[in-house]
Amino acid sequence: MNKTILALNTVSGLAHLAQIGVIYPLLALWLDAGGMPTWQIGLVETSVWLGMLIGNLFAPMWLHRLGPAALAAAGCLGSALLALLMPHLQPDALIAWSLAAALLGVCLGLRWIGVESWLYAIVDDSQRGRFVGLHETIINAAQGAGPSLIALLGVMGNKSFYAAAVLGTLAVLPLLWARIPMPASVDDAAMHPLAVLTGLLRHARRSLPIQLGLLAGVIDGVLFGMLSIYFVHQGLSASQAAFMMTVFGIGGLLLQLPLGWWSDRRGVHSATRIVALLGLAGTALLLPGNPLLAWPAAALLGSVAAGGLAVTIIAATQSAVGDNKHMALAVTEISIAFTLGSTVGPVLAGAMMNAWGQACLPLLSAVACVGLYGIARKSQEPKRA
Repeated sequence: MNKTILALNTVSGLAHLAQIGVIYPLLALWLDAGGMPTWQIGLVETSVWLGMLIGNLFAPMWLHRLGPAALAAAGCLGSALLALLMPHLQPDALIAWSLAAALLGVCLGLRWIGVESWLYAIVDDSQRGRFVGLHETIINAAQGAGPSLIALLGVMGNKSFYAAAVLGTLAVLPLLWARIPMPASVDDAAMHPLAVLTGLLRHARRSLPIQLGLLAGVIDGVLFGMLSIYFVHQGLSASQAAFMMTVFGIGGLLLQLPLGWWSDRRGVHSATRIVALLGLAGTALLLPGNPLLAWPAAALLGSVAAGGLAVTIIAATQSAVGDNKHMALAVTEISIAFTLGSTVGPVLAGAMMNAWGQACLPLLSAVACVGLYGIARKSQEPKRA
């Protein structure tokens, strides 16, 4: 594998382990153990995605001016500093936690656009699905390892946060090995946040990647944001719930390479329908509340949370090549759509679970999966070379 591709995958793996593998699920478990109500935890989790939305909007402009390496480094180091700060916040300080979570989201957005725009701009289009599958496998390995690290180091105390700070700092080092530059970007005006947002709104109604990204974000936000709380309220301890989220991550890990291969062979629409059906199967297993069924349910739901993003990235990067759109803009559009969905997901799930019970989480996931299947079924598969 090319050194630059290896380096960028390593950056994503380490940074994702810190930001989403450890800090993101730790927020919900830490605040729940501290007595914060479920609906407030949903707001804090949503703040991550609101911050990421801001980071996504400004990232193309900063990428154009600073370059992808500096943008990615800023995102990694910023999250490391936040991980050092978070354990010193009061557990009931909703505003402080929401602000810290939003800043984490900004850092996540900068790292995502900086690394993934660069990576997918230099890979061969004929093997795009496989490269996305490999990258998402690394991402989901990190996402699965994070809750295990939390279970090992403990939910309460500072060790898990400090481990995330170390990982975020280490993620910067592989950028020194990246040698292939990102292709020149379009003019600065096209990268301006207002231009990016206008383009997104203009393309949303007819863009498969944007529509997929929105629903994939809802699914990811509902499941990865609130599934651990669902398990706690089903009788699991915080450490057991963290371990169950490891199973969730493993489910996503195992699907990515086969999904990328299938997309290259049969098309992204077919791959999307598979993801939606797996999600419906996982929801059906989760609803009875049986502890034995929770294991396969977590694995299947992990596969849909990860697979939804994977098919979105494949569709977006294929579209960028076909339309001669700069890769940073294509990745930014789906990142914003995914982030909007992820913003709605946990706060909606938290409010519904608080008002009507825990069964609202699997039901909300099922509705989103049905929508994912419908979009893939309705859209026309592009002609393949």
